[in-house]
Amino acid sequence: MSFQKFHTTQVTAGEGSYSQGLLAGRTLYLAGQTGEGLDGTPPAPGDAASQARQACENIRQLLEEAGGDLSHVVKLTNYITDRAYRKPVYAVIAEYFGPHAPASTGVIVDGLASEDFLVEIDATAYIPGTGEINED
Repeated sequence: MSFQKFHTTQVTAGEGSYSQGLLAGRTLYLAGQTGEGLDGTPPAPGDAASQARQACENIRQLLEEAGGDLSHVVKLTNYITDRAYRKPVYAVIAEYFGPHAPASTGVIVDGLASEDFLVEIDATAYIPGTGEINED
């Protein structure tokens, strides 16, 4: 099941579309989330923490649409465009994921799809079925 179709012409010169999320069995693969809202709200210019907060809100919303929540995230890959953004971005991630602490990888990149994007967070989740126990 795919959901939240997105057209790439909204952020890049490329043409095409993709889904914000794809549920394959009980594994949810999310497209990398940025400081742009799912409704197209532009990112906060120059503010990595605000962009990380919006990316986490997007992840939360997409998980809920798929029948899950933040505790179901098993892996994050965090992309930032400057090492100086690491501390504020990871502070926001800690607010959202707290003691759950999914596996996480951080990568510093030269740029993202839009020059306004400072952070992108890629998430994978396992959505348990009825009667399954989500163990800590």
